[in-house]
Amino acid sequence: MKRRLAPAKRRPAAAKRRRRVSRPKISGRRLLIAAVAAFLLISVGRSVLPALGIDTPKLPSFGGGGEETPTAPVTKAPKAPTVDLNGVMVHGGGDPMVTLNPGLVRLGGSVTASGSGFDQGSMVDVYLGPSSSGAQPSKGSAKNAKGAKPVQVGTAKAGKYGIFTVNFSFPTKMTTPVMEVTAQARGSDKVAKAEAAVAQGAGQATLSAIVGKPGDVINLTVKGFSPGEQLQVFWGRINGDPALTLKADEDGSVGKTPIKVGVTAVGTTSLVVVGKTSGAAASAPFQVLRLYPSIKLAPYAVKATQSITFSGSGFAPGERVLVRLNSAGGQPVMAVPTDGAGGFKGAGLTMPYQLKGAQSLVFIGEQSRAAASTGFTILPYMPQARTNAYGGLPGTVVNFYATQFAPNEAVHVYVKTSKGATPQLVSAFRVNKAGAARAVGQYTIPGNTENSVIFELRGQLSGSTATVNFKVDASGGPVDIPTPKPYVLPKDLEK
Repeated sequence: MKRRLAPAKRRPAAAKRRRRVSRPKISGRRLLIAAVAAFLLISVGRSVLPALGIDTPKLPSFGGGGEETPTAPVTKAPKAPTVDLNGVMVHGGGDPMVTLNPGLVRLGGSVTASGSGFDQGSMVDVYLGPSSSGAQPSKGSAKNAKGAKPVQVGTAKAGKYGIFTVNFSFPTKMTTPVMEVTAQARGSDKVAKAEAAVAQGAGQATLSAIVGKPGDVINLTVKGFSPGEQLQVFWGRINGDPALTLKADEDGSVGKTPIKVGVTAVGTTSLVVVGKTSGAAASAPFQVLRLYPSIKLAPYAVKATQSITFSGSGFAPGERVLVRLNSAGGQPVMAVPTDGAGGFKGAGLTMPYQLKGAQSLVFIGEQSRAAASTGFTILPYMPQARTNAYGGLPGTVVNFYATQFAPNEAVHVYVKTSKGATPQLVSAFRVNKAGAARAVGQYTIPGNTENSVIFELRGQLSGSTATVNFKVDASGGPVDIPTPKPYVLPKDLEK
């Protein structure tokens, strides 16, 4: 049997109505009123309440997508107390301060001003002017410093912790020995000062060229010395006679001035400028090139008593050139000064009798030590002589003719009457300035002479000799001719 299920009881409609949640309807007008109220609440909370000293929680901003960041342009640093440190009352920090690096400044040099203690984000102007601490300007510069106003040299924005840095170039002219740097915050009473001392005794010298040889002309510029003082210019040294003396102007400077490269060692050297009053010094490096002197000589072959002439170039200007014979050292035979271009002309030497053959002249610059040499030859005298006759009988009186001996020298006459005999001095005479003589001296052919007589004429200065053969004719018998007395040489014919 199938079992029948009882039919489910139906719930009344009222129960179904009780289970539904009723939701009130909100009109658009009510939404607008709520939005305006929220805006007013946030605006009052962010402006009015903090002004009344009432803290409010963070409130959202409209249209920013997040929290709004305050943009205050300047954050003031709190003031620090004054404290006693080692018996000195000092500020505990926070006050504006500026320092300089370097503090001892070279004219035209770079300076870094570093400041601290300013308000974060503030703009700080940096000025350079005469010191207000009572430092006295140097003599001659008071006129320039009087009434001078500070000049702005830079601007910086103070960063975190109120720190800034400004780089600037120091002036190239000295107006006072101490200059003052002032850092002034815009729209604020925060000011800091620092003094920069101009380096004394540290002048500057600049050259228009850094390479050249002695005698070249370059331009010299000088600054950083005492106004109006004398400046001595040296090449490669700082003592002795200066190559040039200059005078500084009222700014302690000298404009472009032509100067000749002086005599100094080849290679790297320095031009040195020394202030005669202040003792200040400046130097500039320079590369000195080697000199290449040369010599022209004429003629290249001479006889004793004749002269050679020579000219030179390529030495240092204004120096003496020492001339030596066959040696680079020892006593010079002469000294020749060079002109402004390092040359000389028209010098000469007369050759002595003692020199024979090849010779050398050495030329050395007294200051530059630049050297040159040249050679020449001393030619021998080659005299000629003859008798008044080519031959004759015993008893013939012979005299002599001579040419090409040395000027004005004495000539001694020697005779050999037989082969192997020792020559005997029989006569002497002196030639003229042309080295010639005519019908001079006298000798009688002895009676016992046979075949020939040989005459030797010897120059006493030149050492040269001329030989003459005199033929003696046969006499056909003895000839009675007295034997001549020995010849006595006069004193004035010894040389």
